Amino acid sequence: MTSPNDWYSTAKLVRAEQTAISQIRNRIAARYDCAAIFLGFSEGETDTRDQWIVTITIDLTLYHLYSQTGMKDIPEHRSQRYQDAVDWLKDVGNGTTPADLPVVVDSAGDQYSDVRIWGREPIDHKY
Repeated sequence: MTSPNDWYSTAKLVRAEQTAISQIRNRIAARYDCAAIFLGFSEGETDTRDQWIVTITIDLTLYHLYSQTGMKDIPEHRSQRYQDAVDWLKDVGNGTTPADLPVVVDSAGDQYSDVRIWGREPIDHKY
């Protein structure tokens, strides 16, 4: 699909990868710290990225690369892996499937939660 010497193909690869990362961020950023998830690593360091997220990113990227050539040219297994990745991202974003990823924390250090606790002063009508 791409050649290392072809700048246009390299640009297509970068665009497809950025699209995949953006797609992941849009689905899970409310619950998980995407800045930490997509933190790069330098040559010679141990790769501490979550390997499932790396795999999902690759699946989404390859699908986006194939889709630039025409929808009829996408292999069936690529379409299926893309759909599996999107379904997993939806479930993780909705909170129905847990993921072993760094969670979002606020300035007070509290983790994101769907549970909201609030109340009000009891109304006392005794005079």
